[in-house]
Amino acid sequence: MKDISKLAFEIETAINKKIIPNLIKAQRETAKKVWEDTVDSAPMVRGDYVSSIQLGETKFDGKVIKTEIFSDLKVGGENPRWRNVLLANFVNWGTGPLGEDTNIFPHGYPYTTDVPWNAETQQQFLLTGTWGMKATPHFYDSLQKNIKNYKESIRKCFK
Repeated sequence: MKDISKLAFEIETAINKKIIPNLIKAQRETAKKVWEDTVDSAPMVRGDYVSSIQLGETKFDGKVIKTEIFSDLKVGGENPRWRNVLLANFVNWGTGPLGEDTNIFPHGYPYTTDVPWNAETQQQFLLTGTWGMKATPHFYDSLQKNIKNYKESIRKCFK
């Protein structure tokens, strides 16, 4: 009978040689599909928005496999409050009362509103003529759409 530590080492070696590379591949393939779906469903809010959605590298740090899908495009403009905010946050989750009313997914970002509105939102309406931007979730939707496929890809890695 093998020593338990030797057996554990053999199992760990097998996982590192066979399963981890397959998991990294499954992660990458799923991330590419999520990215494609995100790009396909992204609204045309600005000419440079859709092309700013990127698929980052797939990285393994020894414990976690990560692939980022992101847009680093900022709102810009003259207002220093919004200049460096990522546009994708506004587009995906919406803004103001309109965003709050049209978003159906949890995201953890507070809307700058009190129900039904506050002085800041009233000022926005007076300055811009809008109650905010409608939520158009495309990052979150694309991720949710591909969870089943990702789970199946992971399952195949262990067969």
